[in-house]
Amino acid sequence: MSTKTVQKDILLEDERGRGFPAVLRYGSYLFMSGSDGYRDLVTEKIVPELADKAIEQCRNAYGRVQKRLERAGYSGDCALWIENFTSGQYWRLERMALWPEYFGEEGHTRAVSFGAQTRMNGINMLTACVLAVTPDVPRVIGVAQPGRGRASRATRVGDLAFIIGVRGHENPRTKVKVIQEVPEAFDAQLINCFDTLEDHMSKFGMPLDSIIRADTALRDVSQAGRYRDYVRGRFGGKVPFVGFSVGTILGGRCEQEIGVIAAAPGVARDTLWLASEPTRAESIKVGDLVFVANSSGLTDGICGPKLRDLYGDLAGQVRQSLDNIDAALTRRNSGLDRLLRLDLFLRDIYAEQAVIDVLKDVLGKDMPVLNVLGTDPEGGADIEIAAIAGN
Repeated sequence: MSTKTVQKDILLEDERGRGFPAVLRYGSYLFMSGSDGYRDLVTEKIVPELADKAIEQCRNAYGRVQKRLERAGYSGDCALWIENFTSGQYWRLERMALWPEYFGEEGHTRAVSFGAQTRMNGINMLTACVLAVTPDVPRVIGVAQPGRGRASRATRVGDLAFIIGVRGHENPRTKVKVIQEVPEAFDAQLINCFDTLEDHMSKFGMPLDSIIRADTALRDVSQAGRYRDYVRGRFGGKVPFVGFSVGTILGGRCEQEIGVIAAAPGVARDTLWLASEPTRAESIKVGDLVFVANSSGLTDGICGPKLRDLYGDLAGQVRQSLDNIDAALTRRNSGLDRLLRLDLFLRDIYAEQAVIDVLKDVLGKDMPVLNVLGTDPEGGADIEIAAIAGN
């Protein structure tokens, strides 16, 4: 029996009986599995008539989040970190205009957002990936939403602060627009992204190196190495945070979108570094949570040597990625049974069920919540996994 002081508490099983939680509580955090827009809220069946009906699908995706929280004894107001993976970004503002209805007139003002266009399953137009927090924990806004139906730019909750996903098309300090569609655009926009994050975080008195996890959508996944090189240059030769960096489709000719979770002022963080790359974080512990570096299904260990015999072997890559995460958690005196959330980035979104089957075979009854997304993992992998676990 585990001797950990904080336990996983499954509040609600997946509505479709797929063998993993829809809502899982760990301390004050409510972890939720991805919510798709093309399924009916009552029957959970795909509705063909919803093809190309973005707002109606948003109502399903957000409505399911609200419904889950209510069934678990909470409300939509508890939603905090809302990551939106969509078939298009042109209806972004219309989508967010629904937030007061599902996340509360006051509650939605404290929620933070991240968004990227990805490969979707069939006619699905939105997969919403939500982290919520119990109402007893105060949420402090550092940078307010620009208007109703928009996200907070920075919200602190206990040990953590959540900063909105930002793009670098404009310098945040001079308001000068950045050149686009040229090779120099990547670096110029990346500088602007981190300058914007730094400005938002400064409102809490947090330096940029407070970042724990950076979720990064890249227009071109082949630029992932260039992205890490920039991070090392800005952070004293290190990549001092974890998080994913996958290829997605970004609207507005932007090169990247980056949203972060950071340690609040005065909160201790403990970083373990990769043995194979000592300047890159393997995992970061803050409070009772462990954030693990993204794990490719093609490497022996996180950022280890390529396993070329696993090319084309999706099941083998899923198992290898979990092995990598398990090794990182073992160094924390934790393990796969403590997993709370897995973000699964698949080259083939239609392999979702096959991946879930392997996860169930490995993890058994200790399944975490799952977010399954169609992207371009780095290095030709079929799957990449980002993990959050309990310590």
